[in-house]
Amino acid sequence: MKKSLIALPVLIASSLTYAAEFQGPDTDFVNNAAHHAITINNWDQGENAASTFPQAYKFTHSYKLDTNGMLPEVFDNSKRLDLDAIMVSDIEGEMSLSSFLRDRVKNHSMVVLRDNQLLHEHYWNNMNQDTPHLDMSVTKSFTSMAAQIAVAEGKLDMSKKVTDYLPEFKGTAWENATIQQVSDMRTSVIMDVPAHQSWDNRMTTSQSYNRDGSKDYPNGISDYFPLVTEYNAPMGKAYDYQCVNTEVLGKIVEHVTYKNLATNLEQIFQRVGVSNDVYLMADHAGGAMASGGLNATTKDLARIGRMLLNDGKNYLEQQVVPTAFIDSLLQGNDTVRQAWSKGKEAQLADGWYKDQFRVLNINQHKILAMIGIHGQVLAMDKATGVVIAMNGGYPMSETPRMAISLFYKVIPAIIEAAERKKQAQPIGAYIDQDTGDLIIVGESE
Repeated sequence: MKKSLIALPVLIASSLTYAAEFQGPDTDFVNNAAHHAITINNWDQGENAASTFPQAYKFTHSYKLDTNGMLPEVFDNSKRLDLDAIMVSDIEGEMSLSSFLRDRVKNHSMVVLRDNQLLHEHYWNNMNQDTPHLDMSVTKSFTSMAAQIAVAEGKLDMSKKVTDYLPEFKGTAWENATIQQVSDMRTSVIMDVPAHQSWDNRMTTSQSYNRDGSKDYPNGISDYFPLVTEYNAPMGKAYDYQCVNTEVLGKIVEHVTYKNLATNLEQIFQRVGVSNDVYLMADHAGGAMASGGLNATTKDLARIGRMLLNDGKNYLEQQVVPTAFIDSLLQGNDTVRQAWSKGKEAQLADGWYKDQFRVLNINQHKILAMIGIHGQVLAMDKATGVVIAMNGGYPMSETPRMAISLFYKVIPAIIEAAERKKQAQPIGAYIDQDTGDLIIVGESE
């Protein structure tokens, strides 16, 4: 299924509206990292993750999003989970969830909500509630949300072909792909992808992610797309997770909205109401990284999850993301279920991948998930209203060990502990009239 190679015209930057502020790498930050044997070439490698994933945007070009808008929701923190009291199993037996998170899965931070209640938050690895963290492929779901807002506004039809909006993609692997197939990762494009990786290194070079790629790819990722000309399965039939699909989706969003992707995401954060600055990494030519460049605080990420579980409405009940879109994610369809069954992730969980989100059926929980490859997760359970936002630096990407640890141990344990907390009787006290002793009743977790 080989296509002829073409020259892809550059997306004309002047045709887009930019509200987010474009900025270069932080030279002082990069120079200081070099004194610790961390460079632009290796900053995202596993051994450096603890040092570099917080504030990762400083290594590359990026957009600073204007998040001024609604005031952030104030949470009720009257009930708290004790992660030291929640036990999970590992190879030598049970251990506390806090120890498991910190020592076994290299977690950096976590925020747990149930509706308006803040059940837990921690910030390790020299982080605090105001520290932005690289969210890796959690970014993909934001790109999809921007696309679905465009759908609701009548600007985008997911059933149309990529070339209906971007005719310059004729001759690439996406020539016969619909927008929906791109969004569902059902294009089966062929790239030069190493093990434990879902992207071609030529793509990240075009984005100046690990080195200055401006000489080889002067127009950023727009120069990479024409190199992808083949696919290895009938279009639309198999789920095959490839980051480049999201980059294509991001260009479509920009085309139909006449706004840079960073500006599209900016509006989502403004409408939800967040506490801190948000950054979206970009290539040297200004192309926003649609598949993995978001840097946000963990609590603000949790606020996004609360909005999604609230049928796409913010805490003032104003619509941010279409309710019909969220319903479609949770319901799935035969097409995405069958496509999932042909992918490697089907061995780990029953579920589906739709519009840059995963839905996983695990331990009788239907988990709506936004997932990054090193332990960045936004997991949402509609039945209980529980939102779990976490950031981490697991040293290897896309491993079964990480997936099992997070989705079969950490997330179910937290959801079930939150339910026990909800069902427990309130703490009370009274004086025994016979003995004069203070008697405590109810749970005390």
